[in-house]
Amino acid sequence: MKRPFLLAILSVISVQLVGQEKKRLEILHADEVVLDPQISDAQRLLGNVQFKFREAFMYCDSAYRHPNGDFDAFSNVRINQGDTLRLFSDFLHIDKEGRVAELRESIQLKDQQMILTTESMNYDFDQEIASYFGGGTIISSENNNRLSSEQGFYDPSSKFFQFRNNVVLKNPEYTVESDTLRYSSEASRAFFYGPTNIYFRDSEIYCENGWYDSDQDVCQFNENAMIRNGATFMKGDSIFYSGTTGRGEVFRNVEIRDTTSNYLILGQYGWHNEKEGNSLVTDQAEMIQIFETDSLFLHADTLTSREDSLRRQQIYAYHKVKFFKNDLQGKADSLTYFQGDSLLSMFGDPIIWSKENQIIGDQINMTMSNGKINEMHVTKNSMIISQANDNEFNQIKGKETRGFFKNNTLEVVFVYGNGQIIYFPTEVDESGQKKTIGMNNVACSDIRLDIKDNDIVRVSLLNRPSGLLQPLSKTDSDEQVLEGFYWNTEDRPQKRTDIFIWPEPQAISDEGTD
Repeated sequence: MKRPFLLAILSVISVQLVGQEKKRLEILHADEVVLDPQISDAQRLLGNVQFKFREAFMYCDSAYRHPNGDFDAFSNVRINQGDTLRLFSDFLHIDKEGRVAELRESIQLKDQQMILTTESMNYDFDQEIASYFGGGTIISSENNNRLSSEQGFYDPSSKFFQFRNNVVLKNPEYTVESDTLRYSSEASRAFFYGPTNIYFRDSEIYCENGWYDSDQDVCQFNENAMIRNGATFMKGDSIFYSGTTGRGEVFRNVEIRDTTSNYLILGQYGWHNEKEGNSLVTDQAEMIQIFETDSLFLHADTLTSREDSLRRQQIYAYHKVKFFKNDLQGKADSLTYFQGDSLLSMFGDPIIWSKENQIIGDQINMTMSNGKINEMHVTKNSMIISQANDNEFNQIKGKETRGFFKNNTLEVVFVYGNGQIIYFPTEVDESGQKKTIGMNNVACSDIRLDIKDNDIVRVSLLNRPSGLLQPLSKTDSDEQVLEGFYWNTEDRPQKRTDIFIWPEPQAISDEGTD
């Protein structure tokens, strides 16, 4: 919003028919004065009637002065207040005590900045409250505002305007629709009550309570507050927004939704800068990535979102990251997701659980599409572990590992550099049960593994292989695990709410110290 809106209607309805001192209505001119009891007991003034009441000069085609002091003016009623304000109507009534002025039909109030049009207007001299009802429209020439409402009130003592029922304010740059709108001329601040929509060219604001400071171009929206900018929706209990900077802050029950990328970010505090395309959410922060048949739920202490030069989202999550999807779970200190190349990267003791497989390493990178892993790259100290039997684990280790998936199921693995494998081949006995036949310990610089139904069905040793298949009876427990083996089921989230659970740091024991 730009320029103070409603500022041009400060004089609306404030016709100034009154001063604080009471004065009698003074007849200045009439072409003819008629008193005919057969027609009316009132004194009739006909033709070019001119009169003065308080500080205003008034004109009409005809008028009645009643014996009780009431006064009625008819046809082409005009009221001039100084050189700045003119009021027109078809009928004017002033009560005998000069407390209320009633104007009806084809009313127009004009000053140097605006025009008010309505069919019914009252002015209470004692309370100094001006009001219109039955619908009214105000057009401002200063800032191209057009305001319409069913009712309007003005209190000169507090300098507050109030508009009720079907309030619509239109400006070339925005439109406001509200149930009730109050405006303070001294503070240049508008207050919204009831359901309110504010529409811009490419954005929209909704609230049920709030205010807008036109001088500072800042506003606060409360009660189901929402801001939409393009494909981004920001929602919360309260939103503070600056039109100058394009930055909005959201407090409690925060939702930031992107309909293009199909994700939702939740939390208790957040901000979004529409000019830079950046967002941040913290305090119970959660990101929900919605796919066609499933959703991924991710939690971190803080979530940020940025747009690249092509307006593609880049999501950063830190610290204490956990995510849950029905067929994929993970844990790390921090995580990034780049929408442009669908690359998800995990840092700080990352773990991925993909069905029966646990994947660990110094850094895990995954390319994904529609919620499914296509390819995985684990750098440094990579290890893939799956449980063969109760105390037996298939293990794949190397400097780097690349895995290829189909429907989030690991199918092919390449190990590069210092490749090591421990796996427990099985055979089906006469009863149809799988039975371990030994332990295979293989070392090779580069290895390819083909996997089916969580079993290694083929091992291809690509460079300087060595290996040994041993009966389990000839191996001890230390020989059955590779260096760096770490099997973690406690931290694996089993449901959405588990992503908010983070293991407590282990206390350091003082046993054995002097």
